[in-house]
Amino acid sequence: MKTVSILNHKGGVGKTTFTGCVAQALALCGFRVLVIDNDSQHNLSAMFGCGVQSPNIRDVYRAGGSDALHTFLKTIRKTEINDLHIVTAPNVLSESDIRDPLQLKNCITSCRLDQHYDYILIDNAPGMDRLQAVSINASDKIFVPTELKQFAIDGIVEMEKILTYRFSACSGISKIIPNFYKNTKRQNTYIAALNKLFPGKVTKTVIPADPVFDELITEEKILFLHRLYSKGAAFYLKIMHELFNLNEDEVWEKMLEKRNRRLSEDARERFYKRRVQQAQK
Repeated sequence: MKTVSILNHKGGVGKTTFTGCVAQALALCGFRVLVIDNDSQHNLSAMFGCGVQSPNIRDVYRAGGSDALHTFLKTIRKTEINDLHIVTAPNVLSESDIRDPLQLKNCITSCRLDQHYDYILIDNAPGMDRLQAVSINASDKIFVPTELKQFAIDGIVEMEKILTYRFSACSGISKIIPNFYKNTKRQNTYIAALNKLFPGKVTKTVIPADPVFDELITEEKILFLHRLYSKGAAFYLKIMHELFNLNEDEVWEKMLEKRNRRLSEDARERFYKRRVQQAQK
């Protein structure tokens, strides 16, 4: 089992959309996935149509000892995708809720989640405080989605310094994923700068700026089931190969099979719904 923190010192860089799309892709490929919403904005919880549930991750942080373990197991909830589960977050979540920065790691280990999941993905709020520390301590890898601007690059450099200084067991940033790509000269200059600063850590695949991502969130749709032929989906399929060493052709075939099955189920549901409505007239 691998635990991955999706992290960035800066906000508005696409962390939640990245976390959600990657989690959905892994689950649709047959992996068992748990996502943890570690952000008071709880956008990931909303993206999966779960809203704020109780108990949630804040209750885990505020609990102590064995109570934390029991609470953690109760927070895990199903999503509409098989083998994809979520731990939600409330809007009152804050760093003051963290009593022990190793709490999440201890819960994952003591609850033997390695027997139930292949991947755990943790979506984090912007910053590098106690809320992010509990996620970093629990993780094997750190993925950093970023927009391509000077302040964003400066923030990643600062974040790497903090990781090195404050987290001795952390190997630093694992991968940097350029986001909102528009193929401009300035953006390509920033990608070159990132490769120079972090050799071997910047993905060759970039995530394009695509309105499909906002549409999916608004309509509560799934990228690979409802917009498989979009530009955004194509690049996410490529990045799954880079980040998880998955065969791109095999991933495509699995996504296409799941998409066709979903379309067939939706069509069948609409058919029976119309028949019921006609019978009631």
